[in-house]
Amino acid sequence: MTIIDQMDKWLALTAALINGLFILLILTRTSRTTVYVTFLFNCLTAAIWTFCDFMVLQTMHTMQTRYQSPWFYFSLVGTGMAPAVMLHFICSLAGFPLKRRLLLAGYVLCLPLTISSPLALKYPKVQDFVEGDVWNALYLAMLFASFAASNFVLGRAINGAASKGEKSRFRYVLIAVWIACFACSTDLLQSNHIPLRIPPLGHLGTVIYTSVLAAGVYKHRDAYDLLVEMRTKLDMLNEMTAGIAHELRTPLSSIKGAAHLLNEKPGSLTGEKSREYLNLISDEIERLDGMLTNYRGLIRPIKIEKEDVCINNLIEKTVTLMKMSENAPRIELDLSQGVPLCKADPQTLRQVFINLIRNSYDACGSDGSLRIHTEHIHSSIRITFSDTGNGVPPEILPRIFEPFVSTKANGMGLGLAISKRLVNLNGGEITAESDNRGARFIIHFPAGDGLNPPA
Repeated sequence: MTIIDQMDKWLALTAALINGLFILLILTRTSRTTVYVTFLFNCLTAAIWTFCDFMVLQTMHTMQTRYQSPWFYFSLVGTGMAPAVMLHFICSLAGFPLKRRLLLAGYVLCLPLTISSPLALKYPKVQDFVEGDVWNALYLAMLFASFAASNFVLGRAINGAASKGEKSRFRYVLIAVWIACFACSTDLLQSNHIPLRIPPLGHLGTVIYTSVLAAGVYKHRDAYDLLVEMRTKLDMLNEMTAGIAHELRTPLSSIKGAAHLLNEKPGSLTGEKSREYLNLISDEIERLDGMLTNYRGLIRPIKIEKEDVCINNLIEKTVTLMKMSENAPRIELDLSQGVPLCKADPQTLRQVFINLIRNSYDACGSDGSLRIHTEHIHSSIRITFSDTGNGVPPEILPRIFEPFVSTKANGMGLGLAISKRLVNLNGGEITAESDNRGARFIIHFPAGDGLNPPA
């Protein structure tokens, strides 16, 4: 065995072990969303290919005699589906609305390459097809198509990313795609009919590809880690316990004091004074009920019933409703035409919009104003709430969506926490910005696949 074959063998084993570790990580530490399921299959196809190649080199001692080993044909089972699985994963990660029939077409085109590999062990004609340059040419065509589509999807995702963290994550994935496709193509060019001798870099590329891809998947995505999510919930529970005790103490003390006075001096109190104490008790009970409603909205399971929603229409209806209330700032609507529909629950979105409008009133008062702007950017819908208040202090801005964080003296700090939860449940993201011109809350929702706004 040459030095190159020896190195290639141990690189193949290293790649198989790394992909195996990532498979274990995905199964034990992540949720069963499409992003992680497709990432799992990416690692699985790479693990099958590299482990079987290791067994080829272990038993046949050289890749030139790989056709004599059954491990070679099993390795192509993982290789054959890789282009379709890679594209599916990238579309899921970027939230790109690729039509199901196109994804299905990719799997259907890759399926003959995968099925023919084990069949080659029994049927000589299939074996000639697998060992010939036609199989390699078809695979290269599928790999190039997947590579081109992945570059297009990731390019749009980078341009439309809501934050620097998102841009960084998509760039990691883009680098991984380039590494994978280049490395795999060098292995496919190992043919006696091709005079150009290129060293096979597939196994080395797989080690780098999977590691860079994982860095992109998990970078800025701690919220998807199940253990981190459990720790976050425990921390929130501890904070909520302290917050509940603090918030309930004031109204309970008021109720206790008023009830004590009514009980101790029933005959000496005038009717007007008694009504004052009773009204105080009633107001404090109503305040307690409002607190419990807010807590329930933060922690209880919420059923989301998604449907086709026109964001512009929903905003207009919500603003019309809020203008009937005394606690509403001057609202300016700047709704872009042609904003597509999105899949969301209109009731929970309306609650988010109401919370943001109320926050705006608290921030800038009746003399201030709120501007609501919508626009369609690449594959997402962006909604911006901009007020003319004093903004959010820099020390609070990074924690503005955490429970019990508030810029108001008497605020409970739950409205924005609930709003963030509702936006996330609908598949969107919300961020906050602030400067001397006021505060801005920006919501991104993925646009619906082929859904157009009503005429």
